Amino acid sequence: MDEPHCSVAAEIPPESSSQFDTNDAHVQKCHFSSRAILMTSLDLRSFVFLAALQCVVMGTVLLGLRNNAHVPIPGPRHWGVAPLLALVSTIVYGLNGELLSVTVGNGFLMGATLALLAGTKHFLGRPWRWRPWLTLMAVCLWSLIAFTVIWPDYRARMLIFGMSMAVICAAHTRTLALYSRGLPSRLMLAAMGWQTFVLLARALSTYWIDSPSTGRFDGGSLFQAIYIGTYSFSILVVLVGAQLMVNERVREKFEYLATHDDLTGVLNRRAIVRQIDQEHQRWLNEGRGYALMLLDLDLFKRINDTFGHQVGDQTLIRVTKALTQGLRNTDSLGRYGGEEFIALLPDTDMSAALSLAERLRKMVEQMPRSGDEPACTVSIGLTVVQGGEKTPGAVLLRADRALYKAKDAGRNLVAIVR
Repeated sequence: MDEPHCSVAAEIPPESSSQFDTNDAHVQKCHFSSRAILMTSLDLRSFVFLAALQCVVMGTVLLGLRNNAHVPIPGPRHWGVAPLLALVSTIVYGLNGELLSVTVGNGFLMGATLALLAGTKHFLGRPWRWRPWLTLMAVCLWSLIAFTVIWPDYRARMLIFGMSMAVICAAHTRTLALYSRGLPSRLMLAAMGWQTFVLLARALSTYWIDSPSTGRFDGGSLFQAIYIGTYSFSILVVLVGAQLMVNERVREKFEYLATHDDLTGVLNRRAIVRQIDQEHQRWLNEGRGYALMLLDLDLFKRINDTFGHQVGDQTLIRVTKALTQGLRNTDSLGRYGGEEFIALLPDTDMSAALSLAERLRKMVEQMPRSGDEPACTVSIGLTVVQGGEKTPGAVLLRADRALYKAKDAGRNLVAIVR
């Protein structure tokens, strides 16, 4: 026996059957559209939540980098807190209660955006004050409450909140554009610039595309989906840029520590010898001469024994500052060992080198000092590269001989060996 629905279908005239098929297709299309809108809304919420979780992971990494390997770096603490605030905002947005999301949710999101800006300011060494930004935040939130409780209007809230957030992001973009350098910071700059544009576009377009009752996660609004999706993604890109900036800063600091003396801040022995090797190679290739200067603090052991090693260290720092101020921008100064320094003078003949050495000697001798700081002088050995020298070893040996010549002649003078 045939199924009932089959017998009914057999009794339908061709015209009615065609009309039934058309209506059925229309119903299926409407049902599919409703499901698509529902899935868009669900997918949008899922995307925002997953993006927030990813941001939290990156924020945790940034918090761990704030004192990476004894190299303190300003900025990661604020950058790391920002995604945690954004996660709280995302959770609050998912709860029931419009007033809760308008106040607490928006407040935490604005706080996260401010934390990102504060992190960048600290990282780049720019001044930062919380008061004006917290004032903006308070005015914004009070306005949102008014347009939720007194004059309920989603469009007004979107305009106020979007413009307030755009101001913060625009300030962030400006800071990066003026003071940042390198590819990682450019990545953050691009993300913040795009975020500013999206916020402005969403805020200014709300009265054309929204109704007063539009929902935050309204999947039926394509523009709303684009706004929330791109905003969430841009925050993730900002955190990626922040982490890359921190990694680059750590690398730069380690490179600095590997090439500079901890106490005086000038090049260490390995770095200055490497520069001398490079300069000697240029001499061999291009015939451009250079001079070497060995400088030794006179009677430094007596300073340590009489005043203590702490005063001795401060004396080394004072002498280093005087020598650095006296040298030219093209010259290099390094700590060769103990109280001995070496200066590399590119493109310098003996006459110019001798004049510079004498000036440095006088600067050290005449250094200003407080009552408890000891007087200090320096002996200098000077030489220039000679034709036929294949390695810088012979030049260094002559400079060392010149230094001992200055010591033997009574100290606090310049001696040369050609």
